[in-house]
Amino acid sequence: MSVEIPKTLEDFPNSSPRFVGRGVDRVEDPHLVTGRTEFIDNVVLPGMLHAAILRSPVAHARITGIDVSEAEKLPGVFAIVTGEDAKRWSFPPPTAPEEWGTHCMATDKVRYVGEPVAAVAAVDRYVAEDAIELIAVDYEPLEVVADPAKAMEPGSPLVIEEKGTNVMLQRVFNWGEVDEAFRDADRVFTEKFRWNRLGANPLETFGVIAQWDPVAGSLTLRASVQSATHFGLGRAAVFGLPSNKVRVIGHPHGGSFGGKGGTRGTDVTALLTRKAGGRPVKWIEDRAEYLTGGGSQSWDRHYEVSLAVKDDGRVTGLDVKLLDDMGATGECFGAINTVKPLAAFTGPYTIPVARYDLTIVATNKLPQSPYRGMGPPPHFCALEQMMDIAARDLEIDPAEMRRKNFIPKDAFPYTIASGNEYDSGDYEAVLDGALELSDYPELRERQARARAEGRCVGIGVVSAIEPGVFDWNAYAIVGVQGIGVPEGATVSIDILGKISIRVGFALEGQGQYTLATQLVADYFNVGFEDITVVPLDTFSAPPAFGPGGSRLGVALTGAVLGACEKLRAKLVRVAAGLFQMDPEQVDLVDGNLVAKGVPGVEMSMPQVVGTMLARSDLLPPDIDPRPEATYVWTAAGRTEADEEGRAKSYLTAAQAVHVVMVEVDPETGLVEILEYCVVDDCGTRLNPATVEGQTEGSIAQGIGAALLEEYVYDDQGQILTSSYMDYLLPTINEVPATKKGIVVTPSPFTPLGAKGCGEGAMHTTPAAILSAINDALVPLGARATEVPASPNRLWNLIRGAKERTAGE
Repeated sequence: MSVEIPKTLEDFPNSSPRFVGRGVDRVEDPHLVTGRTEFIDNVVLPGMLHAAILRSPVAHARITGIDVSEAEKLPGVFAIVTGEDAKRWSFPPPTAPEEWGTHCMATDKVRYVGEPVAAVAAVDRYVAEDAIELIAVDYEPLEVVADPAKAMEPGSPLVIEEKGTNVMLQRVFNWGEVDEAFRDADRVFTEKFRWNRLGANPLETFGVIAQWDPVAGSLTLRASVQSATHFGLGRAAVFGLPSNKVRVIGHPHGGSFGGKGGTRGTDVTALLTRKAGGRPVKWIEDRAEYLTGGGSQSWDRHYEVSLAVKDDGRVTGLDVKLLDDMGATGECFGAINTVKPLAAFTGPYTIPVARYDLTIVATNKLPQSPYRGMGPPPHFCALEQMMDIAARDLEIDPAEMRRKNFIPKDAFPYTIASGNEYDSGDYEAVLDGALELSDYPELRERQARARAEGRCVGIGVVSAIEPGVFDWNAYAIVGVQGIGVPEGATVSIDILGKISIRVGFALEGQGQYTLATQLVADYFNVGFEDITVVPLDTFSAPPAFGPGGSRLGVALTGAVLGACEKLRAKLVRVAAGLFQMDPEQVDLVDGNLVAKGVPGVEMSMPQVVGTMLARSDLLPPDIDPRPEATYVWTAAGRTEADEEGRAKSYLTAAQAVHVVMVEVDPETGLVEILEYCVVDDCGTRLNPATVEGQTEGSIAQGIGAALLEEYVYDDQGQILTSSYMDYLLPTINEVPATKKGIVVTPSPFTPLGAKGCGEGAMHTTPAAILSAINDALVPLGARATEVPASPNRLWNLIRGAKERTAGE
């Protein structure tokens, strides 16, 4: 049947919606704040064992021997697995690019520090940890390659020898006549940028309980996963099992941000439960494991960017060359980080042509994983610095430089050079709002006064796009296939009129269960107390991807409202039969089934449902008596990628402008954020409080990226930032209070006009802070081109500039 999903609240069968579009108390919170939410480490199963993993201490070496005999003698040890077990019972995982993976445990050699070499299942974690210390591994050192440029050189050590190269992917994408644009430009600006490794750091690390059933030949996984369905499909591929023999039970988890892949740990734990005869085995990743061997690292990039510009400030061409250090394998789908920028390659600007020269290289480092933003934040950071460089040379105010190049509001839907279609926007209104909110003229006056006092104060004005509601076609160029990312929901009503919403993803913290409750409460005109959200396992749930890609708010809205619409149609048919009328004469209004134009002929929704479940003799003969409906939503209008990677991929394009004032201490390089103002447009705000939370959190992570966070490796592939003593995270002392404003241009493509907003300010904050820093450094003749702009980096940069000035 055709389902018309409401586009606005006015389309709801409710004359006075009370919840959607308003901040409400979250339904998830009572269990969270009282400690009653069952996280994976709270789960205890009968006969459960505990796992510990022995990891490689070197980045590249041949394994010449493993002796587990002493560990086997330790009382309480039940199973030990090594690479031989991995070869016997598993396959390398699916990867992007394809066939750039290895087994879950090192089989012939190790390829990065932290790679699993052996694992133990024992009566408790203490015994398991003691046992792995008794395992003796003989390593034959191999030459390490930790520099992506050197990894490309002929004769470089090969990370995966069978591939014959360290180059995972090398492609040049041309969108339009790029060479002609640069030839005809009045000015061409070129700069190199370095974005160092950083990544997700959720409060809770990854955890899993695996249980093998030797009779059924099946595997059950309880885990803190984002996307249970795809996680299960991946494990089925790894273990050569039918998909209906791998059951995944998603557990609530304390954050993710893309860093909860957990595939290696899960696969190792699955090997242990099989070797232990089917006893359940729990593995909880500790923080050191996460930082050195988990889903913790992303975005290791070397950029060279050129901008073609006319004298009046119009940008006519963009040329981006990226060398990306992916680490040892493509198993965590980190390559997606390099191709998502195609969804918003030219940012919010009308840049007509562009080129992307992309090289992905393997090195002896931890494989990259997804992280909030999934790749565009470094791209936007480089693009926005180039806009500033051009504006400064042309003596144009940076805010006006953006305005000159913004996509006009009457041009939407707008197709950018790299092929994606932006849905809606009023970028100038967002800019004007940010300039007004920050009192931009006054900021410039404050800056002038500070400079007169000899202080290094700078202002950044930047804009970026948040691509929302991803589709697989966005990643076709790294081998990911498919169009359509399904999200399903089942809405059912019991005999007393109480409603259940069943979904296929676990609680993650962003208020999705609250959103589902808001939608159903307003649709059927009931209270929150009448609704329960139930997460299901992969054997029971409707098709679902879950959180990720700034999509779930939009996708879940479509799924829930689609199910409500189908259920409404069923209720209308039942009521029409009882009223002895045609269904077209009956409607759902404010929670009642009413006969149109016949006052007093109506039944409450519980009465109709009660009839369906308790008086089926009164129903029309062709009616399914279940007061339940399932709907699976996918984004419409998506297209296959062409030979240049162009496609309608991400469904929505949220936009923001950030205005930031910073002060740089020239004696220490320390950066202090003095003012931070944000105005954004993410379409209809289904729950403003949730959007506020997402914005605050993403600003904090963006500040960490800009100023603090960096995974450092030496030339032997040893990680030097293996604890929070060295890997620095932002605290309340670094994250300022922010001023916020909103602009709303509803998306014409989505239910209720909402846009993806989960990644939020992460797309804009690093660029804004670096722009402000560079504005502060102008009087010193210095320019920061490396992220994070740490105190040491800035101090050296300032010292170098002063030495050059003194030498002149």
